[in-house]
Amino acid sequence: FAHALTPAALDPKTNDGYVHFGDTVMLFNQATDGCLACDPDEPLNDDTFATTSTWYTEPCSRNTFTIAKWEGRGDKKDAMFEFRDDVVHFGQKIQIKCNRSLVDDDCFLTSFPRTPTSYSRYSRNQEVVMSRKSVWSTVWEVQYLDPQFKMEMEGQAVPTNAPVALIHCGTHQHLASDVIKYRNDFGTEYEMFCKSFNDMMKGQLGVRERTMLGDCNRWCFVASIPTEDGEPQAQGAEGSQGGEPLPPADGQ
Repeated sequence: FAHALTPAALDPKTNDGYVHFGDTVMLFNQATDGCLACDPDEPLNDDTFATTSTWYTEPCSRNTFTIAKWEGRGDKKDAMFEFRDDVVHFGQKIQIKCNRSLVDDDCFLTSFPRTPTSYSRYSRNQEVVMSRKSVWSTVWEVQYLDPQFKMEMEGQAVPTNAPVALIHCGTHQHLASDVIKYRNDFGTEYEMFCKSFNDMMKGQLGVRERTMLGDCNRWCFVASIPTEDGEPQAQGAEGSQGGEPLPPADGQ
């Protein structure tokens, strides 16, 4: 129990405001005001263990993760882009690895299709766990929240501290958490699962209404701890602290 709460350092490669492969980050959820966490002491079978969204937001072994590039076979869309840098881009395939200070081997955030015998404990949605197997079910894609600019933003760098979506490549459902109580050794936390939530955003005069992913699907890659004045030490893209992503600038 104490080992899981051992303080851990957030370790971005640079302070350029973008997510890089190899960065150690936290994943903050807007619906729960908590962050992704895992619990190796709650095994679900020989290869997987539990995940939750925790209220404990100080960086520690169980709530910090390393972003890794998926090196295996992808899909047809991967041929559209040829990334030569270590920056994570919208539309790129990633894996989310458990902090190695918590477990001895590589463990990856994963999800499986919902079946009559496999589902999340309380909501009975698609289960999200950590797995010791590096397979296609551990692969995620970072997506831009606003569908109006989703295609235009593919290939652009993913900013830190800005709301994004993570879609599971195997099932095409979005990573989610909600205020659904999940009791474990750390107290009452919130359940993790995969499900796509939609919010209708009313348009202004001359602008059509559009569907946005809901708060349950909105995640931020947190690469730094806020200072006393509330500003993060490594700032993301300009204006990225709001509830909605900014549209791309001209020329992007």
